[in-house]
Amino acid sequence: MRRPLAAILVASLLAFLGPAPVQAAPAALSVTAPVASTATIAARPPVLYQSTKIQPLHASASTKSTRLTTVKKASYVALKELKGSWVRVTYKGRAGWLPLSSAKKLAQTRYEAKAKLTLRATPGRGKTITVLAKGSTGYATGRKSGRYIQLYRTGKTGWTAASLVQRPVTAKYQTNRPTPFYASASATVKSAAIPADYTLATRTNAKSSGRIQLEYKGKTGWVAAKGLSAVALSVKVGKLSFAKSAAKNIRKWCKGVPISAGPNNGNYATASGYTGKMKESITLGTAGLFSKKLDPNHPMAIAVQYHECAHILQFRAYKYDFTKLDQRMNVVYGKPRKAAGIEHMADCMADVMGAKRTGTDYDPKTGYTNSWTAGYGGKCTATHLKKAKQIIAGKMV
Repeated sequence: MRRPLAAILVASLLAFLGPAPVQAAPAALSVTAPVASTATIAARPPVLYQSTKIQPLHASASTKSTRLTTVKKASYVALKELKGSWVRVTYKGRAGWLPLSSAKKLAQTRYEAKAKLTLRATPGRGKTITVLAKGSTGYATGRKSGRYIQLYRTGKTGWTAASLVQRPVTAKYQTNRPTPFYASASATVKSAAIPADYTLATRTNAKSSGRIQLEYKGKTGWVAAKGLSAVALSVKVGKLSFAKSAAKNIRKWCKGVPISAGPNNGNYATASGYTGKMKESITLGTAGLFSKKLDPNHPMAIAVQYHECAHILQFRAYKYDFTKLDQRMNVVYGKPRKAAGIEHMADCMADVMGAKRTGTDYDPKTGYTNSWTAGYGGKCTATHLKKAKQIIAGKMV
């Protein structure tokens, strides 16, 4: 359907469910202000090692050097420097050397607060050191005491229960199609089914047996990597909107074209403005089969999306000369036809893009199977498809 608006072409596509459609100043005393002193606050805590056995703390990096004191097994020592197979540390206020072979470096894992929490001087009910807001991050020093861990944040170190923190999200992925969710990397029976275009987060980015460890609706599990695409951390977790899913589906040809979608919308593409400053857009309806919201990845929905994207490509190929476009499409498609040639050729272009314009859907609630058709019902010959490819490539035909 086209609307007679100046410098605007609106091309519409009706999707059918059975027979029904789906749609200078005095001298002054000069005073020099004092320079403010600043202190650099380390982003991470001091590196800690833990003694793996009872051993002497040496005055230098040699077993023949003076023994300053005895370091107990499992004692925490702070790194000062490394020298060959020795590490210089501080232990109870004294600096000395230990063999690297008997000192284990502790990992500094980054954590974020699950909720507002207090870092205390000692595990449990010690003096308050600082308060962390929900989502605030800090690094574990590596020290642990029962169910408590020691965290470092902006120059302050304190203790909190390990259950109050979690690893921050390190990566996000998006499903490219409906994807099984497994409880383990080796599980063969899925525990849930994740819909297409669903963004998932991972705090470990662990990978095993071709799967990635991810979170889905509060649970941690595994998803096959081949069904996923990495996305930016800024992408919101959850299902993409209809418009965003549609944009994803047509980005190969119509990347960046604004899309609006809603239950009361028709399906059409528009281009308006003036030479060098044309504004394109696509509008899509979301009403689907069986009175349900249309899945943006349903074959019928994709066919409609491809058809409207095809109109955008038609506009571009004919440099927004809508009269010439309309005339040429009537000639190129020819007769017989049920609608304007521009519509039938958009269907043929959709076919080249990979659209499926007819199909059936089964409703388990009613037991009925309904057939559907997207487009205008015309046939696309080999000649039509050849012309369609040329228009997609940006050529006039």
